[in-house]
Amino acid sequence: MHYVQVMKTYLSQLNEASADTGLSLLSFFKDAGVPTSTYYRALSGKDLRYSTAIKVEHAILSYTLSTTQSQHE
Repeated sequence: MHYVQVMKTYLSQLNEASADTGLSLLSFFKDAGVPTSTYYRALSGKDLRYSTAIKVEHAILSYTLSTTQSQHE
């Protein structure tokens, strides 16, 4: 039996990271200052640049940290 491993796209990784926040991934693109057209291009199959994915990831992490901190205060 042969198994094919496929690398996850930046978009799928960002979707997973934002899933538990209750917010749409689009909102994190906006928070990161990334044009919404970039989000829609990624949805249509164009891959994101690493630098763009990092900006959005930082927006997700920042939101997650701020909500975690406010829950513990």
